[in-house]
Amino acid sequence: MGEPYLRQKSQSYTRFKIDAGDLSRISSSQFSIFDFITNSFSFSPKKKQLSVKLLELLSQQPASFPQIVASLEARKSTVYFLCLSLERSGLIRKGESKEYALSEGFSQALRNYAEWWEKWVRSCQVQSSPPK
Repeated sequence: MGEPYLRQKSQSYTRFKIDAGDLSRISSSQFSIFDFITNSFSFSPKKKQLSVKLLELLSQQPASFPQIVASLEARKSTVYFLCLSLERSGLIRKGESKEYALSEGFSQALRNYAEWWEKWVRSCQVQSSPPK
């Protein structure tokens, strides 16, 4: 396997960007799935569009890898890396039937990170409380 392939495979996960400026767009329903993908992955614009198409496809029903490749009309290697990235990030999962489906793993992971952060902040506040 070539170096670019191995590097790309090792980097197939999300680095979610949290932008406080998005909060008003989210609350006013102006935040799109493309915005979400843009905040999640440093993909090229074409791969972002393919990711949106993939998620929209899976929002209708689970699909096998060959079905996804045919629907996206993209190279197998591109679809493989998209599926790998989305799966490692918890946005999709592969079921026992080998079909991909949407997953709530991503949101659960974010909740776990948020809980960890809240506990850490509380522990810092306890440590920095002035003595009585």
